[in-house]
This record gives sequence, structure tokens and C-alpha cells, in this order.
Amino acid sequence: MKTQLARIAVIAAATLLAAHAGAQENITAKGVAALEQAKRSAVEADKDIRAAEPPPPEKKPPALSGGESASERFDKAAEGAFNDRSKTRTIDHYRSADGVVIERITYAGKSYCVTSSTVNYIPGILHDSSKAREVTCPPADAGWVRK
Repeated sequence: MKTQLARIAVIAAATLLAAHAGAQENITAKGVAALEQAKRSAVEADKDIRAAEPPPPEKKPPALSGGESASERFDKAAEGAFNDRSKTRTIDHYRSADGVVIERITYAGKSYCVTSSTVNYIPGILHDSSKAREVTCPPADAGWVRK
């Protein structure tokens, strides 16, 4: 293989030299002949290298393990794929004993809780009943229900 690469390098150098000689203002028959000979030598070297290489191995389809069909293998691979849920928003609900509904919103790994309940609402003092307000989240084991 090394000798073949060396042969190709020599042929390429000869081709460049012949092309340079032919690229001058006065094109000579000798330069054109050298260029044609270099091209033929490069083609012969390419054929020799390709003939010396072993044929590529036959590609066989992967063996089915345990009688699985192609669609079953695909389903198995799809189930094992990584699903990035770091930017997914999830909402959980919690209803306290006095009827206040709190929503825990989780996005990008961070959680906060809001309530829009009007239980214990005193106008103008506690909060505006038309807007959700942020509250302290109840503990994780308090009975959250995924929406």
C-alpha cells in the first residue's frame, strides 16, 4: 500500500509539472504529451490500487433476537431513547382542608406555587382576587395530583 501511495504521489507531481509546463504562454507538443502521459499513469495507478483492495464485506441485516420483528425492535429503541424534559412545564394541584386550591408549576427544574382562591379574602387588604398570587408550597408528600 505504501508503494502504491508513493507511486500516486510521483504521478501527481508529474501531472502538476506537466500542467505547469502546458500552462505557459507557448504551449509545446512535448508539454501536452507529458500531461497526457501523466493522466494515463494516474488512471492506471488508480485501477491497480482498486484491484489490490479486498472487496467490501457483505452487509447482513442484524439478527433478530428472540423472534422480534423490526417494528418491535424500533419500539424498544424508541422507549429507551432519552427524552429531555428539562424545559417541560408540569402543573400539580393540591386542595387544602379548608378548600384552597394551590397549583405547583414546575419548569426547567424549578417549582413555585400559586393560588387564585378567594377563601379568606378581605377586599383591599390581603390580595387582588382576580390575579393568581404566589404562595408557599405545601410539602411534596401532601397529596399533589398531576393535572
